[in-house]
Amino acid sequence: MLGFSQTVGYAIQALGCLNDPTCARHQTADIARCAKVPKPYLYKIIQALARKRLVVAKRGIGGGVALARPPAQISLLRIVEAVEGKNWLSDCLLGLNECSNQKTCPTHDFWQRIRREITEELDRTTLATVIAFRTQSRAQRRQGPPRRR
Repeated sequence: MLGFSQTVGYAIQALGCLNDPTCARHQTADIARCAKVPKPYLYKIIQALARKRLVVAKRGIGGGVALARPPAQISLLRIVEAVEGKNWLSDCLLGLNECSNQKTCPTHDFWQRIRREITEELDRTTLATVIAFRTQSRAQRRQGPPRRR
């Protein structure tokens, strides 16, 4: 099954917690609690996100972590590449080392097309979209199931 790593999921959850406009900077412990991410793991994720300039992190008094730009300007692709690297999708769906554009496996053309489509969709989908979805889902859970008449 194709899916993101736990690290990517944690990064997206943590970034979603940074969207609170009432806070200039968030403490890592608060982000870990909000995102339900172990603190030591979150530190590493924050470092990777800071290296790619998705967050601004400052140590010490008055420090904390903040989004480097609005959520609508942060694509999921940038988040994935920040924590997993540029080559996060394998070159060959079957994991064959000898598969390349010169010597293709049976799934090569299919996988090249799907990789391109996945990458394009992740580039179009922003952190703002994820935050809006989470907010909407929480509101629906609070309302409970629709009442029958």
